[in-house]
Amino acid sequence: MYMNKTKRNLILASAIVNLVGVSVSLIMSILLVVKNDAIKEYLDLYYIVTYSTNIVYAVISFAAGLAGSILLLCSIRSKGKYFRTSQMIYIIGFVIIVIFGSFVSWVLLFISMFIPDIVVMNTKSEVKKEEILEEKAYAEKKKRIEDLKRMRDNGLISEEEYKEKLFELL
Repeated sequence: MYMNKTKRNLILASAIVNLVGVSVSLIMSILLVVKNDAIKEYLDLYYIVTYSTNIVYAVISFAAGLAGSILLLCSIRSKGKYFRTSQMIYIIGFVIIVIFGSFVSWVLLFISMFIPDIVVMNTKSEVKKEEILEEKAYAEKKKRIEDLKRMRDNGLISEEEYKEKLFELL
C-alpha cells in the first residue's frame, strides 16, 4: 500500500510553498526593520502592510513555519508508505501551517484533506493469488466444520465440545 500520489504531491507542494513564504516574510521583515526608509521607496503599500516590522514575530513565524513544513515532509517520507503511522505528525504540521503559514499552503492542505490517503495497487497476478488462497481457506474451514458435525452426529464429541471447537474455528 502506498500513499495517493496526488495527496502526497499536494502536501509536498504545501510544505515547499510554506518554506518559501516564511523565508520571504522573514527577509522582508528584516529589511523593513534594518532599512525602513530605503525599502519603503521600492515596495508598495501591500508589502509594507503584509510584512511585519516586529522582528520577534517574524522570527517566531519563520521557526514555526519551518517546523510545520518539516513535519509535513516527515509524514510523507518513503513515498507515503508510513503515512498512516505518522498521522499525528501530519496533523501537527497541518495545524502549525494553518496558524503560521501562507494562504497558498493552507489551500493546498485543505484540498489534500479531501483526497483518500492510501491507494492499494495490486497486479492481476497478486489479486489472483489472493483469490486462490481465500478459496482454499474457505474450503478448508468448510471441510473442518463438516467433520465436526459428523463427529457430533456419531457421538464422538459432545454438543459443548462441538460448540467450543466450532467457536475456535470461526
